[in-house]
Amino acid sequence: MKAWKNFVNSFKPTYSVVFTMYHVIPGLPVKRDAQRHDFKRGEYNKAKMMFDKLVHKTTELRFAPAEVYLVKGKKKVVDRRQFGPVRDLRIFKMSA
Repeated sequence: MKAWKNFVNSFKPTYSVVFTMYHVIPGLPVKRDAQRHDFKRGEYNKAKMMFDKLVHKTTELRFAPAEVYLVKGKKKVVDRRQFGPVRDLRIFKMSA
């Protein structure tokens, strides 16, 4: 039975949770601090639980600007939460 579960899990995708916080100091370039937590194949529930904890903690502590991503595989974003003017910072950072 264990071999069967391992076989099925080998076809499931990996998941990761990415937490990015932006540091804004007037007169200086915007700094970005990103942390990525990777999970094994088929561990969607653990990744989702960590994503929800990060969203709750970020709302509770009022980190802004910040963003949290739940990523399936390497690129597909399953869920995303943004706190503060993240979109404006990305445009500002690209133009600077």
